[in-house]
Amino acid sequence: MKVYSFRTNKEDKDIEDLLESLKEDKSQYIKNALRFYRDFGAKIAKIEAILEKLEHSGIQAQTPLQSPEHEPVTETSDDEKILLESLQDIFSL
Repeated sequence: MKVYSFRTNKEDKDIEDLLESLKEDKSQYIKNALRFYRDFGAKIAKIEAILEKLEHSGIQAQTPLQSPEHEPVTETSDDEKILLESLQDIFSL
């Protein structure tokens, strides 16, 4: 079995603080983080790209903290509705 290791730099204080605060096995935490990045990194990048396009187009995306019952009723074009529905589908993955 191969052993992997890494060194932290001066600017990695946040990583050092996180690793030092772990009470469980640090290597298991790092392996889980790498698996998460492997499994969801591309999806997160796609979501970021969609959000950036929405921001540039002027469409306001609904955040999970907002409830639909309290939003003001506004008229939106079919394109905006499709984009918002697509975004909601992505968030529900």
